[in-house]
Amino acid sequence: MKKLVLAALLAAGFGAQAQVDADKAALIKSIYTEALGGQQGYDWLKYMCEEIGPRPSGSEAANEAARWAMREMLNAGADTAWLQEVEVPKWYRGEEWCTMSMGGREVNLPATALGGSVPTPENGITAEVVVVNSFEHLESLGREGVEGKIVFYNTYMDHSLISTFNAYGGAVKYRWAGAMEAAKYGAVATIMRSVTLLRDDLPHTGAMSYGDSEVKIPSAAISWQAADKLSEDMGAGPVYVTLFLDCGVQGTATNYNVIADFKGTDKANEIMLVGGHIDSWDLGQGAQDDGAGCAHAMQVPNLLKQVGYEHHRTIRVVLWANEEFGLDGAKEYANWARMNNVHHWVALESDGGAGVPRGFGVGADDDRVAQVQAMKPYFVPYGLHEFAKGGGGADLSPLRGHDDFFVGFRPDSQRYFDFHHSARDRIDAIHPRSLEMGSASIAALFYLLDQL
Repeated sequence: MKKLVLAALLAAGFGAQAQVDADKAALIKSIYTEALGGQQGYDWLKYMCEEIGPRPSGSEAANEAARWAMREMLNAGADTAWLQEVEVPKWYRGEEWCTMSMGGREVNLPATALGGSVPTPENGITAEVVVVNSFEHLESLGREGVEGKIVFYNTYMDHSLISTFNAYGGAVKYRWAGAMEAAKYGAVATIMRSVTLLRDDLPHTGAMSYGDSEVKIPSAAISWQAADKLSEDMGAGPVYVTLFLDCGVQGTATNYNVIADFKGTDKANEIMLVGGHIDSWDLGQGAQDDGAGCAHAMQVPNLLKQVGYEHHRTIRVVLWANEEFGLDGAKEYANWARMNNVHHWVALESDGGAGVPRGFGVGADDDRVAQVQAMKPYFVPYGLHEFAKGGGGADLSPLRGHDDFFVGFRPDSQRYFDFHHSARDRIDAIHPRSLEMGSASIAALFYLLDQL
């Protein structure tokens, strides 16, 4: 029988040189079959998006999602599931708009407040615009060129980079610190080209910071097409923009981490953590960011149960509160874990969307990295080729120094920032098959790791 199974696997694309165990490969195939056939993860995500909706920090919707996820994990067979209180900023977004005036002509610029921005005055802010391409450019203009004006950060993600996350990292600094830096030179507000690679007409939000600055000026993102209009018109003479934002952080509120344990048979004290963050921005439904990661995490123990695998180690599903506004849920969980001397044998986060899976990044010592890389032949038939050193996720960062084996799930990200932090991030941005391929890939990895 083993020879027949191995022959079928070779025909499916494992390759003659692949070092695979036929029984393990067969079980992994059953995980993918169950995920694609049942699509329970997609059903969970669809409910979260359509019945609960966006889950911004401090919202009751975030709490509704947490209570729902806890119930679903208990229904899926969790031995324990509970909600961990987390104090988070309460974000409010009301009416917002932006217009450009030049030579008696007025043009609407689709805009949205950046997360954490202060509101504009009641009648908005009208001021001349000065364009800035970098912080060095801002500094060269100085107070003489900036004071009393609205700074327009006409900055881009680097299209030439293969890794969209590297491109994002190079551009997001202007979102995070743009208002803080512009205020030093007397700017009255900032607007910026949305951090996206799609030339769309939807603004993309995201967190910003004032640091320890006493001067706080309103800060917004405008759509890519709006940024093009603005930058084109600025060459023909002074351009004035009116910005209106009704928004702000209104104190704090209680949200919850979801923690669900599926106990292991004989190594229950060794925790295999898999998670995503349950909060989202408020413009869409939080499908890609990070409802998909929650669905992935919830599916891992469910898929292993459905294929009849009894795991040795405890699988812990954690859905963190408030990743977007400062990792409050991750910090609360890490503090609790340290106080209770919880050791995570491995910790994996999915926070890169529901794209087709490409592989994993492994943050561990060289021996552990080599162990995971040796598992690659089991995944090649399913399109996973990236098994690189270095991995984890933002919500895992507070655990560093206490645990030492982290994994980051790597889906294809070429279109992820089309949806990220925008009204486009809805359930119709999710393809059920690619989502479930991701769920199956993570479950298969956990199966192989549990065998070590």
